[in-house]
Amino acid sequence: MSTQVPSIYTIVRGLLTENIDLPTDDILSRVKAQGVSKPDADIRRAVNNTRSELRKRSKSKVKSAPAASKSPYSIARELLTADPTLSNDDVLAKVKARGVTKSDTAIREAIRTTRRDVLGAKPVPTAARATAEPKPAAPDEAVLFRVIGQVNKTAQLCGGVSNARTVAEAIRACGGVDVFLRRLDLVAEILGSETEL
Repeated sequence: MSTQVPSIYTIVRGLLTENIDLPTDDILSRVKAQGVSKPDADIRRAVNNTRSELRKRSKSKVKSAPAASKSPYSIARELLTADPTLSNDDVLAKVKARGVTKSDTAIREAIRTTRRDVLGAKPVPTAARATAEPKPAAPDEAVLFRVIGQVNKTAQLCGGVSNARTVAEAIRACGGVDVFLRRLDLVAEILGSETEL
C-alpha cells in the first residue's frame, strides 16, 4: 500500500504556522525531505503565497481584537514592575505602542495609580502572609526619637548646632568614628589630658 505524500501547501502551512519567519531555504529542504518532488520554483511560490496569506490573517485578527481588552493599568503594571525607574512619559509611550487608544490623561492616571501600587506594596508570598505578624510602628518611632535625642544632647555638649556640625565634619574627614577617636586619643596624649579643649 503506497503512502500519499502531503501537498506542498499542507507541509508549508504547517511549517509556517509554527514559525512564520522560517527561512524559505529551510522550508524548501524540509518539504523535499517529506518526499515532495516538485520543482524548487513551485515550492518557493507556495512558501511566498502561504506566508502572505498567514500574515494577512494575523493582521486582521489583531485589528478585530477589541481595544478595550488592552488595559492601560495592566500594561503599566507590567512595565513598572519590570523597571520602576521608568518616567511617566516613557511608560505612556510604551502603553500607547501596545495599542491602547485611551486619552493621554486616562493613561497618565493609570500610570500614577499603578506606580503608587507597585512602589507602595510589594507582593508577599502566601506562606509569609499566613505566618508573619505585623511589625508594630512604635519601635521605629522610638528609635527615631532616641536618635534625635542623642543628636540634641550632642549639639548641647558641643555648644550649639554649628559646633556639632563642625565636629561631625571632622569625623567624616577622618574617615569615620573609629579613626576620629584614635586621633582624639593622640591629641589628648600630646596635650597630657583627656579633658575637653
